[in-house]
Amino acid sequence: MKLLVYVDPNVRGDWALNLAQDLARGCGGPILLLTTEENVAQDPTLLDRAAETFSALQAVAIEKRTRPGPPRDAILTESRESRPVITVVPPAGRSPLMRMIKGSRIKTVVHNAPSTVMVARKPVSDHIQSILVTVSGGPMSETTALCALEIAQALHGQITLLHVTSAVHIPFGEVGAEASPANVLARIRDLLKEGGVEPRMRTREGMVVREILAECEDGGYDLLILGQHLVDREAGGLFSENIAEDLAMECPIPVLVVRPRRWIEGAAADPAAEAGAPAAP
Repeated sequence: MKLLVYVDPNVRGDWALNLAQDLARGCGGPILLLTTEENVAQDPTLLDRAAETFSALQAVAIEKRTRPGPPRDAILTESRESRPVITVVPPAGRSPLMRMIKGSRIKTVVHNAPSTVMVARKPVSDHIQSILVTVSGGPMSETTALCALEIAQALHGQITLLHVTSAVHIPFGEVGAEASPANVLARIRDLLKEGGVEPRMRTREGMVVREILAECEDGGYDLLILGQHLVDREAGGLFSENIAEDLAMECPIPVLVVRPRRWIEGAAADPAAEAGAPAAP
């Protein structure tokens, strides 16, 4: 599992490195450490020190790279060229006012990166053990669950499945019985059990983002995993996409936003896909 890790010269950069260590320890694969030319000009040994944090993982290949420009541009360019499985990004730490002025690094990367993105919030515990996985019953649910299964198997973690029934009717067609909370959870639970992981089950009712945030705060989880939906408007794609980005920005714990597999395989190179249109199958 190839990881791209953006290295920031602050405590948030340490969060990203610590989470990447956990992933690399369990999943293996090469690691590409990235920072900006400006950061290296101010701290020439930044990437060398970051590489040292992985010294205990002797079988893991480490590559170091710098790029010009602001962090979000460097991350997106490298993600498109290197095709990592997961891009690990710490938040910039801006205030709400500064995000309005300069924009959000996390929102931009989650929306545009071709890979799955891990937002490196401060870890709850030393290692990822308790994983909350949100499923909606939509086309991304199985992809999200399979990604969570791979991580849980590698890290010997426990999965809790959460389905939130929205209190707001979304006017894009009626939901059939096959997408009821019980059926959604049962289908995903069976998928995880086939992979050897017995998940815990949770349901909540209310505003989706608010309920997921409340579950994260109440449950003592180490990681939230959810899917990034880029589908037709008629399927509620704009709502789903905003939910993923909102949670990536607001969640108090690390978040893994799973990208549809077709993006990782190269569909994001299509200009229409970059603009948020459905990617080619």
